[in-house]
Amino acid sequence: MRFKVSRQAARELDEIFLYWARRASLAAADRIIERIEEQFARLAENPHAGRKCDEIAPGVRSFPAGRYLIYYRHARAITAILQVFDGARDQGKAFEAS
Repeated sequence: MRFKVSRQAARELDEIFLYWARRASLAAADRIIERIEEQFARLAENPHAGRKCDEIAPGVRSFPAGRYLIYYRHARAITAILQVFDGARDQGKAFEAS
């Protein structure tokens, strides 16, 4: 199985990296991003693992990665990583704003 990271999700990963690099260290930021990206591969292998989020958009699912939530959609043997948000954010508003 394969996965594809959207431009929006890639930007969000960059923002997460910068946040942790400034607040902790480059090594800590690298570890956090690595843990999130490990989940991408797991979701590609098991795309139904996440919670359905039809209230956000049809066919979208979410899956936790530490304090973050990964939003994705699976179709035709490819898992599309749509967005990555801090779990404390209002998810519906965050999804709409992007």
